[in-house]
Amino acid sequence: MPSVFITTLQSSGYDVIKANTIFGEGTNDRQLLEYCAENEYLFITHDKKDFSGPVSNGVDHAGIIIYTNPVLLRDDPDGVVRTLERVLGYYSPQELAGEQIWLDQWHSS
Repeated sequence: MPSVFITTLQSSGYDVIKANTIFGEGTNDRQLLEYCAENEYLFITHDKKDFSGPVSNGVDHAGIIIYTNPVLLRDDPDGVVRTLERVLGYYSPQELAGEQIWLDQWHSS
């Protein structure tokens, strides 16, 4: 995840934790989602292969935000934060739990 996006999230008041900070490299996907659920963290990822399929369906989680455009977070961090805020305004935390949100579908340039 681009550092400019992380900085923008933090500047907007969001608590951001990077997976490799907590678990190191090679984190087990299931363990990561369980950690997010226990701590009520949304999980933001570009890894649609792993997190839009069986792993995310087989474990309780607080919600997964998937982006497919690899440069979106770097090129428009403020716009992506506004997009996330629209998502958070639309869904309650209870409604987000167990859901997969495709960020690109919500984001408008």
